[in-house]
Amino acid sequence: MMKRILAATAAATMGLMAAGQAAAEDWPTQPLTMLIGYGAGGGTTVKGRVLANILGEELGQKVNVLNRPGGGQSVALAQFKEEEPNGHMFFFGAMTGVTMNPQLSKAITYGVDDYEYAGGITAFQPAMIAPVGREYKTMQEFIAWAKKADRVKYASLSPAAKMSMQVIAAAEGLDNVDYIPTRGGREMIQLIISKQVDFAYSGGLHAKYPDQAVAMAALTSKRLQTDPELPTLKELGYPVAIDIPTVILFPKGTRQSIIDKMEAALKVASTHPDMIKVSEAVSYPISYETAADTRTIAEASWATLAEMIKSTGYEPK
Repeated sequence: MMKRILAATAAATMGLMAAGQAAAEDWPTQPLTMLIGYGAGGGTTVKGRVLANILGEELGQKVNVLNRPGGGQSVALAQFKEEEPNGHMFFFGAMTGVTMNPQLSKAITYGVDDYEYAGGITAFQPAMIAPVGREYKTMQEFIAWAKKADRVKYASLSPAAKMSMQVIAAAEGLDNVDYIPTRGGREMIQLIISKQVDFAYSGGLHAKYPDQAVAMAALTSKRLQTDPELPTLKELGYPVAIDIPTVILFPKGTRQSIIDKMEAALKVASTHPDMIKVSEAVSYPISYETAADTRTIAEASWATLAEMIKSTGYEPK
């Protein structure tokens, strides 16, 4: 009797495992949700909507886009961490959401190891920018102006953006900076265009407004693909180097077969004419990375940013 019970239990267990594997192999079986941690209208959402259409074609299910802005993607990522790992929802956004934000705030309870990485497709082109028509057009000219100004209004769309300005302010002895929070690139660029702020961090959206915004320094470790003549902050003597690929994440525990399918679909998307067109339009060049390489980049970026944050003396709050 015991042998029959054990045999029946084993058979049932194997049946459930086989059913689970088949379900994962058949994924997706229902419409998917692409979660974006910025507001609608910014460069990430513009790219995301095009990418959603392409992924829908490749995966055979509609991909809906859900914007959940706040905290430089932190609100979305914190909630996303608790999602069921069934592949029904995935996150699309800047890698700094998981590599930098948790290191800047004690309130953030997720980290770089709390997600599954499915790959990267484009790269942000972050730069410090200002409204056209101001008396400064370079970083050196801006610093000279800022030291004489009563107050400096800086548009900050994420914790990384705020810290970048704090590094500059500390290096130059600026104690007159007012940090104006925004919910994404769209709000930031509107403040620049309307000249309500003096300076801002842009993930690359400024390139769409060459007559209204001027870039003064790149934040990446190497010069921007879209503006190779622009010096980096690091070249100008500031200890800032932030590389920001856009990535797709799944909740921890998502099946490998789901990750593999998304990785393959993402590779197709990276060569799709519509993706290339929108990437050029918003000045976020294609930069495809495999799932494994994206995880490696995330872990290396975490370590690099930790050193940068430590060198500034910044204390998480």
